[in-house]
Amino acid sequence: METTNSNHLAAASESPDPAGSVASPTLRRRVLAAELKRLRLAAGLTHVDVASRLGWQQGKVSKIETAKQSVGIDAVMALAEVCQASADQRSRLVELARAARSRAWWEQYRDVVSRAQQVCVGLEAEADVIRSFAVELVPELVRVPEYERAVCAARQRRLDEAPLERRLEWLLRRQRMLLEDHKAEIDIVLAESALRRRVVEPAAHRAQLRHLLDVIERSGVTVRVLPFEAGALPVDVPFSILSFCDLPHPDVAVVAGPVGCTYVEVEEEVETLRGLMDDLGALALSPRDSVGVIAAAADALEE
Repeated sequence: METTNSNHLAAASESPDPAGSVASPTLRRRVLAAELKRLRLAAGLTHVDVASRLGWQQGKVSKIETAKQSVGIDAVMALAEVCQASADQRSRLVELARAARSRAWWEQYRDVVSRAQQVCVGLEAEADVIRSFAVELVPELVRVPEYERAVCAARQRRLDEAPLERRLEWLLRRQRMLLEDHKAEIDIVLAESALRRRVVEPAAHRAQLRHLLDVIERSGVTVRVLPFEAGALPVDVPFSILSFCDLPHPDVAVVAGPVGCTYVEVEEEVETLRGLMDDLGALALSPRDSVGVIAAAADALEE
């Protein structure tokens, strides 16, 4: 029987979500680190200056400013004092520190989701614009459970039933976060090969494609198909670019690979990937024509 992910999302929402919002401690830690660094530089102090005044090891200041080490409110207040922060700056830093130390819902899934994936989801959680390119597989964001099960099996994640169900639960909560709770602007360039590759048996494949159409209509996600006729592609690995408007954080790229996702923050590298995304978008069909291609692929699977 064919289903759409709206049913699965409803089922996932039956369990309480302790996060209560999409506010991401992952992003708050990074924003806090950047603001502490700016504060130190504005005060004309070096790492050595700050560390010596606080009786810390020099490496601690560097790790805090690169978000490699968590920082408590007392330490934030000490840094603010040394750097002569204003009252408003101190309030802002304390607010960020509290949010940065909160626990996000995705941290409950450490047993089935890698640390790198958790960081990527933490960044995703507050991205205002998500631009993604998918090559051979339908993106995780719009997968139905049957499709995800098949992908896990193909990648030799020989999970027992209980861990697999937890991974599916994590995926559905992630989808709900982005498609229903957060409502980021999502633009996917989808290679036609992802539509045609038979990952599951025909009925389930048809359900996956129809779910994709449902997401486009219901959630406002833009999907543009990159047809075979477009020829050679400028890149052949899936990746995403996350942009943030409400918080002062530069764009981040997330690149998928055989051992999981990695995030790219070097400005020049992100800019290169942004240019590739623009090139792929220029080769793709319009959103309206893409819907027609997806519908035709689904219809071709009719029994």
